[in-house]
Amino acid sequence: MSEKKDLLVEIGTEDLPARDLAGQANELGQLLSDQLAAADLSFNKRQEFCTPRRLTVLLEGLDTRQPDRRVERKGPAKSISFDDKGRPTAAAIGFARSCATDVDRLHIEEDDEPRLVFRGQRPGELTRSLLPGLLENVLGKLSIRKRMRWNDTGGEFIRPVRWLLVLFGAETVPFQAFGLTGDRITYGHRFHCPQAISLETPAEYLGVLESRGFVLADFASRQARILEQVEALAANAGAVPVLTRELLDEITGLVEWPRGLLGEFDTRFLEVPKEVLISTMQDKQKFIPLMNEAGELLPQFILISNLDSRAPERVRQGNEKVIVPRFEDARFFWQRDLGLSLESRIKKLKDMVYEKQLGSMYDKTRRVGRLAATLAGEVGLEPEPCRRAAELGKCDLLTEIVGEFPELQGIAGRYLALHDGEGDEVATAIEEQYLPRQAGDVLPSSPCGSILAIADRLDTLAGIFAIGKKPTGLKDPYGLRRAALAVLRILIETGLDTDLHASLEQAVNLLPQDLGRQDVADEVFSYMNKRLHAYFAGQDFAADVIESVLANRPTRPHDIAARINALSSFRKREEADSLAAANKRIRNILKKTGYTDTAEVRKELFREKEEGSLHAAIEALAGEVEELFHQHDYEQALRRLASLRQPIDSFFDHVMVMDDNETIRANRLAMLARIDALFMHVADFSRLQS
Repeated sequence: MSEKKDLLVEIGTEDLPARDLAGQANELGQLLSDQLAAADLSFNKRQEFCTPRRLTVLLEGLDTRQPDRRVERKGPAKSISFDDKGRPTAAAIGFARSCATDVDRLHIEEDDEPRLVFRGQRPGELTRSLLPGLLENVLGKLSIRKRMRWNDTGGEFIRPVRWLLVLFGAETVPFQAFGLTGDRITYGHRFHCPQAISLETPAEYLGVLESRGFVLADFASRQARILEQVEALAANAGAVPVLTRELLDEITGLVEWPRGLLGEFDTRFLEVPKEVLISTMQDKQKFIPLMNEAGELLPQFILISNLDSRAPERVRQGNEKVIVPRFEDARFFWQRDLGLSLESRIKKLKDMVYEKQLGSMYDKTRRVGRLAATLAGEVGLEPEPCRRAAELGKCDLLTEIVGEFPELQGIAGRYLALHDGEGDEVATAIEEQYLPRQAGDVLPSSPCGSILAIADRLDTLAGIFAIGKKPTGLKDPYGLRRAALAVLRILIETGLDTDLHASLEQAVNLLPQDLGRQDVADEVFSYMNKRLHAYFAGQDFAADVIESVLANRPTRPHDIAARINALSSFRKREEADSLAAANKRIRNILKKTGYTDTAEVRKELFREKEEGSLHAAIEALAGEVEELFHQHDYEQALRRLASLRQPIDSFFDHVMVMDDNETIRANRLAMLARIDALFMHVADFSRLQS
């Protein structure tokens, strides 16, 4: 067994992009692992570390050399390897020399054409000698969006590289890159410990950096330290921190030695919508806003400094001053926006092009308003608030505050609508039209908001498909995949029982008359059906259950969800496989015979008692089951249909469906069609797998 040593690789740089930090370190570790595996070298454990100034990989227990390899090489044919007297020719001697052996140590392989063969053991190479080449490959494969050059060596990296540490056991590895050579030297905190730190072994890396270098190199440990400080400061202030995972990761990527401080700002800025202030603090300054238990923004924030200052008060005051000009700008924009009502901006939407062939943003809001009013009426809502919300919904795009903070579209509209005296229903819908903003985001909480969110996206889907710019491959510039999934989520998860295909037809009919609109609704519906399949697959429903329900092309997503839930539950019953097999047999018979009639079953044509038994069972259930279907209680309907298992099995055991008598045969096919129709209320059972 090969001896093992730890390997430490650190790339020291100028400050790296914080958002990509952990991902770059993980990729560096994975690429190094892949290169070692390709070289037949193994290790016990891998860890990645990263700070703004370093990407590091630590491998514990790495083989110090490759295992010996069995080698087999085929050489020249026997006929040209020896002369008439059996003496080796130049071909044989040259082949032996290339294998570092003698001709008499070669084997002759007796095959169709006998030839010389070398078989032997090749000693494994030392890991230390292989590492420079492997590390060069790793750096070449590392994905970097934008590479930088900073000297004449030709080396490129995310940021200028200032030191290389490559330590294998107690020895350095002479890896050269960026005009640097691998050494045992690392550096601590830029201010607390700017001098070089020499490491004896890889194992002491974390401890030495923390104790002497004032650097917490482990991302997770550093993040935990930040969270501890944030929670403590927030608790002392009697507040709740507004901290997203993205912000926490970015702050962790910005510091090496985190120290939290509590800052304050003037209460006069609280007249600005809290979302504006929160966005400013989080996005511009990486501050953590604070709220009270009621969800009201407090004039305080938490900042994470990157050093232990001897004058923390000055650090706090400096950060408090930095935020003031940004808040002043936001306050100025907001006060100017309050001077114009949303309604006064409606006509200005005519100057904002939505899409050349689909008209202006004004045209879009008109279409969305009409569609929203129609959808509202279909589900029993008052149409006018939905139409009004659509009319005002895009007006905040013309405000200065949204021009400065694009992520606040809809949110700014809600505040302005309330300021203008619009009702809560309208104001809420203006904000919620954009929900969900991304995968996993919250859905609209109000019915009017849901209707507007659906209408806006259906108009987009119908319009973009109508002008022939539907998504292709990975290209989706209009975000249609996201729009389709958002509509489906709203319809399914909020319980709006809307006919999606009919709604698409309405959206298409509202488009400009000069567009070729034939079959657009069908095309968009098929596109959304694929997203529907993916949606339910993501909910861990079996593929055959989803396919069985969607095969009938039902058009109401909320109803589709009810069917899939019912069928998924039903198939766990012992009757499920038998009924699925019988249904498959029925479908095959009907398909083979081409039977499509809806004729009444005539009892006087029965010849076998099993015919009568099955017909009686169907008639006893039909009325009740049809009512359950009407109520969308599919699970209970399927449970009742499960009682048909025995009479169906008996029917197929004793009755010849394809009787020679055409009238009797047609009567039996009519009864099978009746059974098939009952089950097809839920799904095509023939598509279920055993």
